[in-house]
Amino acid sequence: MPAPPLSHHEILGLVEPFTRHGRHVDLAASDRLQRRIAFKPLDHDGAATGALPLRETLQLESLGTGTFRLTRTLTARGGLQATLLAMGSQPGDLLAGVEAIAAQRQFRAGPGFLIARCYELKPAPGIEDGLVLTSGVVRLDGLTLTLTVSPVRGVSGDLALAPTTDETLDLPQDLLAVLGWDWTRLVPHKDGWKSKLRLRGRAAQRTRRALAALDTAAEHLATTLAQPPARYHEQHLSARWGVVFRRAIPSLTAISLIATVILLPRFAVDENPGLWMLMYHVPTVLLALSFCLQELPQFEVPPLPRKPTSSSWRRARSTNGLTSLPGR
Repeated sequence: MPAPPLSHHEILGLVEPFTRHGRHVDLAASDRLQRRIAFKPLDHDGAATGALPLRETLQLESLGTGTFRLTRTLTARGGLQATLLAMGSQPGDLLAGVEAIAAQRQFRAGPGFLIARCYELKPAPGIEDGLVLTSGVVRLDGLTLTLTVSPVRGVSGDLALAPTTDETLDLPQDLLAVLGWDWTRLVPHKDGWKSKLRLRGRAAQRTRRALAALDTAAEHLATTLAQPPARYHEQHLSARWGVVFRRAIPSLTAISLIATVILLPRFAVDENPGLWMLMYHVPTVLLALSFCLQELPQFEVPPLPRKPTSSSWRRARSTNGLTSLPGR
């Protein structure tokens, strides 16, 4: 049975700690039937300190079970938003917890990019200020990268790239994979591209690693998109070949198993023990490496890295939609 609408008396009691902190109810944006109270926006100019100008809105929801959810939404230039969510039984405590987190902490501006970080307040040992990252967005010139962090331990983060203009970006499949083993290749999607990011450990470790990954990806993408495609190939050539090797591991494992079965009986252990041991363990090593891969193993011949000939990553959008050139 749904909870009854908020009464006038309930609303007065709930907003009292907010009113004491200078927060005023926005009646037009509130919804008594949905048990949702919205507060008027608060602007953070930031001009005096050189900080990013932000608009802050608060929304308090009564779940009807004695639990409340307070959501702070910060909006930066261009409409990029970062949220902070807190849940508990005392609205005043939720407000205090949210106000203790500086608004500027949820954004990072860098050369050619802006990062918005969405958190949930979950006080627990090892979690700094109780902040657990739930998602992050990197806004670049013509491209947006979104990282969604699963609350489940051991589950990789989901990455999505989407263009923000009418142009198509010819992105190489290894654009993020060159950053290391924790990153996977780009897979074309109707709205852009999808990828994965390995996040190990508990919530605190996953948050730290996700934040570092967002910073790394933002700097990498901003630098890459600001330069010609050929420059990317030159700077990351060895890493691109490393991606080829990683993608070839499943196929190499199958080939090495077949080769071992055929060739091993032809060699006597006492004649050349070193070669025999090498042939015997190569399949095992490759099989172990395959378990370190982020994406589902595929038996394929990976495309070799080629130097792009185009002078720009961008081109006019075609009727076929987005493309990710497999040979680049």
